[in-house]
Amino acid sequence: MGSLVGARLQTGQFPLFCMDGSIATGGTPQLVLPVVPSRSLLQIENTSSGNLFFEIGSARATAAISNGVVTGCSITNAGFNFTLPPVIRFLGGGLAGNGSFLGLGQPGGAAPTSTLGYGRVAQAHCVMTGSAPNLSVSSIVIDDPGAGYVTAPYVFIFNSELDPYGCAVPSDGVGLAIQQGGSFNFDSTSCPTDSISVWGDTDGQTFVCRWMQ
Repeated sequence: MGSLVGARLQTGQFPLFCMDGSIATGGTPQLVLPVVPSRSLLQIENTSSGNLFFEIGSARATAAISNGVVTGCSITNAGFNFTLPPVIRFLGGGLAGNGSFLGLGQPGGAAPTSTLGYGRVAQAHCVMTGSAPNLSVSSIVIDDPGAGYVTAPYVFIFNSELDPYGCAVPSDGVGLAIQQGGSFNFDSTSCPTDSISVWGDTDGQTFVCRWMQ
């Protein structure tokens, strides 16, 4: 019998962890799972009578540029539940060594690079509001605007290694919507390890959450 290419053979124990739960306070986001080193399976199902909204990952923002430099960032999801400020990286947005290249402002796109003489990557940090352990991102300060940008870079915000609990905020109509009896699943070769949060408008709405390392 063959096995899935790239998958681990079952030579040890691979438990299925249960993190089923319910909405403690309707209209308020709550954490389902923190950031973990690895997951090989993630399954979430809505077992309540109303919609649930889930978010995966950290806070979010977009960048603006002018004359090849990053001029600022706009917060699109401030996140919640942070104990420490998350980390910011600017991805893509560079020339890729081609003067006619339009730029690709997303992960995997070429970034400005001083080693090739096409500029440098911008640097920034988050300013937080609230009190730990429920901080959120209030603004982003540009420490170095960079140089050589041809399109706005992707703003990648991820949790500090010392704080796995911060997560993007879901709300009514915001996030991954799961209707009653619906589910989403990640498995096999691709499964996110980010933090996961949930929002429901009524106390006691239930969900099933199962995952494997």
